[in-house]
Amino acid sequence: MTPASYVPAPTAAGSLVLADVAVVDPASGEVTAHQDVRLEGERIASVAAHDDRPEGRTEDAGAAASPRVVDASGLFVVPAYVDAHAHPLNDPEDVDATYALMLAAGVAGYRQMSGSDELLARRAAGTLRSPEGSPRLLGLPGDLLTPITAPDAKGAAATVRHQAERGADFIKAGFTNRSTLLAAIAEGKEVGLDVVGHVPDDIDAREASEAGMHCMEHLGTGVSLYAASSRREQQVRKNAGGVPSLPRIPGLAPIANRIFQPFLMKLVVNPVARTSEKTAENYRLVDRTFDEQRAESLARLLAANTTWQCPTLIRVHTQQFPGTPRHRDDPRKRFIAPDVLAVWESVTDTFEELPAPTREALAEHWEAQLRMTRVLADADVPMLTGTDSNGASWVIPGLGLHDEFALLAEAGVRPTSVLRAATSDAARFFGREDRAGAVRAGFEADLVLLGGDPTADAAALADVRGVVRDGAYRDRVALDEMLERLAARPTAR
Repeated sequence: MTPASYVPAPTAAGSLVLADVAVVDPASGEVTAHQDVRLEGERIASVAAHDDRPEGRTEDAGAAASPRVVDASGLFVVPAYVDAHAHPLNDPEDVDATYALMLAAGVAGYRQMSGSDELLARRAAGTLRSPEGSPRLLGLPGDLLTPITAPDAKGAAATVRHQAERGADFIKAGFTNRSTLLAAIAEGKEVGLDVVGHVPDDIDAREASEAGMHCMEHLGTGVSLYAASSRREQQVRKNAGGVPSLPRIPGLAPIANRIFQPFLMKLVVNPVARTSEKTAENYRLVDRTFDEQRAESLARLLAANTTWQCPTLIRVHTQQFPGTPRHRDDPRKRFIAPDVLAVWESVTDTFEELPAPTREALAEHWEAQLRMTRVLADADVPMLTGTDSNGASWVIPGLGLHDEFALLAEAGVRPTSVLRAATSDAARFFGREDRAGAVRAGFEADLVLLGGDPTADAAALADVRGVVRDGAYRDRVALDEMLERLAARPTAR
């Protein structure tokens, strides 16, 4: 399957003008109507007041003689989106369908949240697939920190050094405990790598933040953030337990990791499907002992420490409600490879076999997760938007980010905050604020045209009327053609 089989030719490219469009500045929330955004190749050449005279768009020195004009009147333009938690490279030989879905959704960049020595080597050699329209790879780690790669504190530090030597951009904590996480964070500071990922249940989220954990994913995955917001904090932590350290056996880790990885990949499709009754009871305890003041105190600390959050609410929702029509009957599953759908169905069946009280506790915990997201957002804790696609059941790559926007809005996050998390704040997180995250002259020509004002309603972020990627514009007709090609031969994983 070649890239051209999915991605149609651009509607317009080269020198072009998005004429009479409303320009949205995510950082300030300001909307400036009736603007002409001129693109020259992969960069924005200028942003100026609309001039309906044809010659008015070509007066600047160096401008092309006859730019292609796209009538964008009535539309809004924003920077293209970033999916800051995704796994397209779990299958690096078969990413074309995923990349096409990302393009259709307006996603121009992503953070790969699982890596390996092989992926790091392939990136260094320039052999990773990059079909037309594919998003930028903004970050890549090595292997997840697990009891295999980080059996104890010394082992965690050694793994961090190993990944730094191979060019990792950050360290991803998967299944760690307090000692291995803190050791990884400390070693990361020594070698210049941030540690992000899951917050283990046996560490206080406040301690992880103070130690320098850079970004917490999935609202921690367990109960750490919620315990810090509970009147029964110590009991909740005691009930949760933690991941034990393991003895280190020299030379065993690479072999054990290769054996462990297939099991891990199956587990992460929906780890909630294996929720024990004890864990469910602990969710009930922590949710029913919630203390607003303690939660706000936690949020203020996270904001002061610039401890980023990537809630991935769509991932959380598909875990806890996988059998609902919203997911199991999602018409967009026609883009997903049949063998992947079969796994999703199987894991969903496993979830449905959980005792009714366990499933009820998970449903109650969803409300607590929305509440936590709102508290964090109200305290201006920096946030990213992510999906955990290409691994999580019922999360559609690319388009799942639109679901994330809707769920963040459902949690009470302001529309401008959702927009910033997907654009300007993401650019800041990745140190790219000098060239991305704004519709500004000299910035990358990665843009999304919307049918509504995203500062008034986050739902507008999913009303994609056109996408510009590296200066190549595709209108809604071209995007729909791409989706039909995907439906005809679904291989997204």
